[in-house]
Amino acid sequence: MKLHLASAVSRLFSKILRLHYSFFSGKILSVRAICTDAENRIYLVRHSYTPGWHLPGGGVDNGVSVEEALAAELREEGNLQILGKPMLKYVYLNVEGSRREHIVLFTAQVSQPDGFSRNFEIIEGRFFSMAELPPDLDPACQRRIQEWVIGEFGAAAW
Repeated sequence: MKLHLASAVSRLFSKILRLHYSFFSGKILSVRAICTDAENRIYLVRHSYTPGWHLPGGGVDNGVSVEEALAAELREEGNLQILGKPMLKYVYLNVEGSRREHIVLFTAQVSQPDGFSRNFEIIEGRFFSMAELPPDLDPACQRRIQEWVIGEFGAAAW
């Protein structure tokens, strides 16, 4: 029961934030990453407020670089530590949301020395091999992984 209530509250909070941003903010900048471990498995997360599995990431606050925001989001969403320098792949326009959000996509090699810790936003996070990707993968996430596999990024929309 507590999980359902927390999930409902989280969904409501997410909708309120989106509404706030659509009225009071100009542009929104977000980061996402295709994160792989030493076994070349991809890290995905399930949020409390939306169905399916997604690439980890989040918003970029004022005064923070996209690389700093990415490192913070990966720590928050999976206790992930970036190994080396993340590689910028493309900047997409999210046409399904407010049409104001640009998403900066990176690839990054990561480690997870302390394992996953569930939190209010992220209810599950784990690594998947390409052969075991979940069936309820977010469509945009699936497109980004396909681009990564063939090595060609560049669709106009997220």
